Amino acid sequence: TVRSLELTGSMNEGGTSLLDVIDHTISPMGARLLKRWIVFPLKDVKPINERLDVVEYFFREPDFKDFIEEKLHLIGDLERIVSKAAVGRISPREVVQLKVALQAIEPIKNACQNAENESLRRIGEQLNLCVSIRDKIAREIKNDPPLLVNKGGVIADGVNEELDELRRIAYSGKDYLLQIQQREIEQTGIPSLKIAYNNVFGYYIEVRNTHKDKVPAEWIRKQTLVNAERYITQELKEYEEKILGAEDKILILETRLYNELVMALSEFIPAIQINATQIARLDCLLSFASVAKANRYIRPVVADDDVLNIRQGRHPVIEKQLPLGEKYIANDVYLDTEEQQIIIITGPNMAGKSALLRQTALITLMAQIGCFVPAESAHIGLVDKIFTRVGASDNISVGESTFMVEMNEAADILNNLSPRSLVLFDELGRGTSTYDGISIAWAIVEHIHEHKRARARTLFATHYHELNDMEAQFKRIKNYNVTVKEVDNKVIFLRKLERGGSEHSFGIHVAKMAGMPKTIVKRADEILHQLEAENRQEGISAQNIHTKSKSNATAQQDGVQLSFFQLDDPVLCQIRDEILNLDVNNLTPIEALNKLNDIKKIVRGR
Repeated sequence: TVRSLELTGSMNEGGTSLLDVIDHTISPMGARLLKRWIVFPLKDVKPINERLDVVEYFFREPDFKDFIEEKLHLIGDLERIVSKAAVGRISPREVVQLKVALQAIEPIKNACQNAENESLRRIGEQLNLCVSIRDKIAREIKNDPPLLVNKGGVIADGVNEELDELRRIAYSGKDYLLQIQQREIEQTGIPSLKIAYNNVFGYYIEVRNTHKDKVPAEWIRKQTLVNAERYITQELKEYEEKILGAEDKILILETRLYNELVMALSEFIPAIQINATQIARLDCLLSFASVAKANRYIRPVVADDDVLNIRQGRHPVIEKQLPLGEKYIANDVYLDTEEQQIIIITGPNMAGKSALLRQTALITLMAQIGCFVPAESAHIGLVDKIFTRVGASDNISVGESTFMVEMNEAADILNNLSPRSLVLFDELGRGTSTYDGISIAWAIVEHIHEHKRARARTLFATHYHELNDMEAQFKRIKNYNVTVKEVDNKVIFLRKLERGGSEHSFGIHVAKMAGMPKTIVKRADEILHQLEAENRQEGISAQNIHTKSKSNATAQQDGVQLSFFQLDDPVLCQIRDEILNLDVNNLTPIEALNKLNDIKKIVRGR
């Protein structure tokens, strides 16, 4: 059902699902929760109506909605951050994001607590500001830290005295070296003296050869250049060790302080998880309000009864994909367990039967997740399960044919039905012969109608027009058809559901639209008229299926099956063409025998 209704993903590449249409969530947490809500709708009236109340409140109070929306943009993926904190793998940037999120939660909490909606007030009460850890992060972590702790520069100034002292040594070195340089120039009287650094022997003093005689005796010569000498002093060596040691010590100290902060953070994980859940919930309900406003949805009435009454319902996905200016044709659907339990929908191919089935299920599901629905009005009697038997495909990997897949799905439905269920059957039985298909479809509909434990509200779309006879025999079965208009041999799809059965499927017209060669379309039309004439003579109906099957068997036994000899039979036409093209006068005996064998093969192939 999740796949057939395309709830979370489309069966076609690049298609649109229900989730794509109603997901206006802001946070990743909200997006994940909405997906869960769609797959697990509610089955109790009270929580459904609580959600609908919140959506309506957002709808009525646009300023409140805009305020909450603005703050939600600051929160980010709280769930993911807190899960990383739990295992101690949270980065400094994520810690800062957590602080920003906790700061954004405060105005949301205040706004919800002052709202005139009980559910929003409850959400506000459950939000925990986690003030102590929020302020600790703000105090101890820099606002724009690196991604990894071992890069340094994570802990703010003023948090640890030792760290501040080490930073002064490590990062204020240039000033200190300039002071030493200036002092030595004054003491030695060497104006061109300069202090520099290389990787071979660290910090050194460079003196030109012209001033070599002014160098103090305690300086140690390290390198002789063409026109200069390089020296080191005890003071420079000590300073070098201090600087290099300071950088290592800074990283060790910052890592320790950061890990202490993460440990302190782990105590707040349960509270932050509750925050994430409540924010996600708020985000989903906000999304419902946004989508309702954008797409003209209305609040459904969800009640603990068995009436499903949708007035002017629309398919939420298809209406978004229509060309600009084209309006979706809305339809009414009414189902209950007393008057109109099963609707048998007939009508042409491409008229919109499948869309009607799916939109009924989608509107019901949207109502039961607490979302407004695309309709003029909707009364949704609680549904406990939605079943669909839609589309057909082979499951070759386990050796199942199309028909076997159909029967498996139908069996699952019939074994798990309840009187509160909603069942959608689309084209059941098309994977087998006509009479088998009609018989199975008839038996299934009869079971759902008659069996007390299986009295589910059912929409049954079919091309077996014989099933229309069931209305006369079963009181809660009603026939409907999706209308079309025929003008100058062309079919216009009106896509409107009306009372009464339909007798025509317009399959040949669809074949023509698909680009089938004209000769085939014309020939199919001729065969259709011939078969319809035969059917009228024999008077086929679902009630005399078994009689007809018997009479066919007798006809074959008695050798009265004459269809092969009809003048417009396609096989006869082929044999006639073969004979007409023969040049009898120049035919050898062996060629005549071969030609006769070819004609025999044509007959066998039939």
